[in-house]
Amino acid sequence: MESRTPSFDERYVDDLIQAGIAAVKAGRRKQARLILEKAARLKSTDARPWIWLSATTDDPEEQKKFLTYAVAAEPDNATARRGLVLLSEKLDKSRLVPEGETVEPRLPQEPEEARNQAYLCPQCGGQMAFDVETSGLSCAYCGHFKPVENIVATGEIERSIDFVLPTTRGHRWAEAQQRVACERCGAVTLLPPGQQADQCSYCGSNRLVQAAEAGDLLDPQAIGLLKVSGAEAAKCVKEWLGKGLFAPDDLGPKATGLHLRLAYYPFWAFDGTLELPWRCEVNEGDSNHPHWVPRSGSQIEFFDDVLVPGLKAISPEEAARIEPFNMKDLVEFKPEHLAGWVALGYDRPLSEASLLAREKVLKIVKRSLYSRIEPGREKRHLDNGAGKWSGILYKYLLLPVWVGKYRYQGKGYSVLINGQTGKVGGVKPRDNVKVALVSILVIIVAAIILYLVYTLLLSITPPV
Repeated sequence: MESRTPSFDERYVDDLIQAGIAAVKAGRRKQARLILEKAARLKSTDARPWIWLSATTDDPEEQKKFLTYAVAAEPDNATARRGLVLLSEKLDKSRLVPEGETVEPRLPQEPEEARNQAYLCPQCGGQMAFDVETSGLSCAYCGHFKPVENIVATGEIERSIDFVLPTTRGHRWAEAQQRVACERCGAVTLLPPGQQADQCSYCGSNRLVQAAEAGDLLDPQAIGLLKVSGAEAAKCVKEWLGKGLFAPDDLGPKATGLHLRLAYYPFWAFDGTLELPWRCEVNEGDSNHPHWVPRSGSQIEFFDDVLVPGLKAISPEEAARIEPFNMKDLVEFKPEHLAGWVALGYDRPLSEASLLAREKVLKIVKRSLYSRIEPGREKRHLDNGAGKWSGILYKYLLLPVWVGKYRYQGKGYSVLINGQTGKVGGVKPRDNVKVALVSILVIIVAAIILYLVYTLLLSITPPV
């Protein structure tokens, strides 16, 4: 590949930019504008002159224009993106985190008062719960029914991460225990941080809980309603226990004490685009006469609904075992959906979840990078640079998950069940005898292959 000499002096452009920055800092706006405009004309793909040009004017429209050019030049430039967000009317500036500062944990020492709303029947005063079959609030005593409209969640519920990460909401999580006085019977109970719905342990009323810290947290945008009953979940676990190459043969019948608990768990879902630059050497010759030529380019990856659990109690690896969830079945969240069910808040903030999502996407792209670039060609020394991320959107979801444990030969093992599909993931004991036999078999097969290769080489090697 031919390399052309640029039509401008890189060092000269850099000197212009530094001079323009110095003029801005000295308050000489007109001079700075002339210098920076010249630098931008010479190298429009450099974000720096556009960013500093935005500091030469007080006109919001001009500032927005310059910062838009900066983002076009470098889509992942944090300073330019933050500047555009600050100029928009969508940012909650009362929660803005000063640039360069971090959000420290609150570390509350005492439980905090939480408000609660009990779902009581307007006819008999009994408790009402959301029925996923009939899609409404139903009274267990008199049968009174109040329909709840389920609106299919579309792409309109997605939000740009750029409008949240600069604020405290992008970095906070539920930290405080909650002291809840039941609206119906007055009994006071303590709930763990983040729990959003439960039943009063005294009168059994279903209630939605709103913590004092909820104002600094994000609200769910969509919910995946439960499709798998407790009996169906237990059946799925029994079938799962009976499978597996290394699982003991008697695991299914001898596993005991299975106890499952359902809750709506918090998840983050991310969409966006990754541009990953790469470089390598490609063989343009053949195996006998290789001719290695340097190549470079970028791999574009559009990702959609990359899930990250919002509770640290569930690791991304554990969650991956029960994926996928039916994202097309999501409905827009309404508080009534949680009546009679347990729902948990997140302790993994949006900022941390977005980093985990990027790691997940990068791993997927890197695994397939060799086969996707220069397909069909022999390559070596494949390497990639830092990825450029753009257009990242997020959704905060509540998804149904059955969580439980079972015992086998005196030991406990955990298990998760997808409440939409019934897919099971968890830990199984291993049969050491099976593991040993398979290992021996692999060694025998490898030895046979090596012997066959050796004899073949002997047969085609000419005598000396």
